[in-house]
Amino acid sequence: MLTVQGLTIQFGGLVAVDRVDMALKQGETLGVIGPNGSGKTTLFNLLSGIYLPTSGSIILNDVAIQGCSSDQVFRMGIARTFQNGRLFWNLNVLENVMMGFEEVRTISLRGTLFGRSGELYKRSIEKATDIMSIFGDLLIKQSNKLSKDLSYADRRRLEICRALAAEPKILLLDEPSAGMDAIETATLMSDLNKVKAKLPNLSIIVVEHDMDFIKGLVDRVMVLNYGRCIACGSFDEVGKDPEVIKAYLGQEESEC
Repeated sequence: MLTVQGLTIQFGGLVAVDRVDMALKQGETLGVIGPNGSGKTTLFNLLSGIYLPTSGSIILNDVAIQGCSSDQVFRMGIARTFQNGRLFWNLNVLENVMMGFEEVRTISLRGTLFGRSGELYKRSIEKATDIMSIFGDLLIKQSNKLSKDLSYADRRRLEICRALAAEPKILLLDEPSAGMDAIETATLMSDLNKVKAKLPNLSIIVVEHDMDFIKGLVDRVMVLNYGRCIACGSFDEVGKDPEVIKAYLGQEESEC
């Protein structure tokens, strides 16, 4: 589904992503890990069209998308969440999810659609409620609450729901458990596994620092260090890689 070759971006003298190769199959979940400053979020910004690469290619379903704008990439099937969360703070939970639907966005941000009892409005409510049901009734019970009044964990869930509303082929999750405690993180991991079960054709790339979260969610792991991919494989394979142990964990390989 996704093939990346030689992907590079340079800011002045700094090479933030350095000749990265990667591939993603339909329905696969790939974890991207690495030390702070290793290029993980920059990679996401390249894949989602926020940054234009200095060189290299990004092929989505046999179509080259490097050089496309972020809105073009979004319409082609790559949706994402952000570390700091980006919601429509003055819209309620239900309206935020509905904004993920293309037909809603093309009509109006607010006013023309919201507050009107048309067929599109009713259909959008049903679709949005179905998406929120992935997280049980946590969000459904708060449908009329403004997004700015949600708990931090529920804001993260809402952002994922809005991304799913766009029916993406690939979902990019940038540190989805950041700021959550251990219980919230475990719950989110369980919820995302429900997303995978409900949407088996959805491919996911997730950047995350919590290794238990990564281990419980992904099929493969890619490790970045100084913008380069230094290892890729199963969680157990990557965890035994000497270069990963040295660079990512900051220690020498054990002699035991």
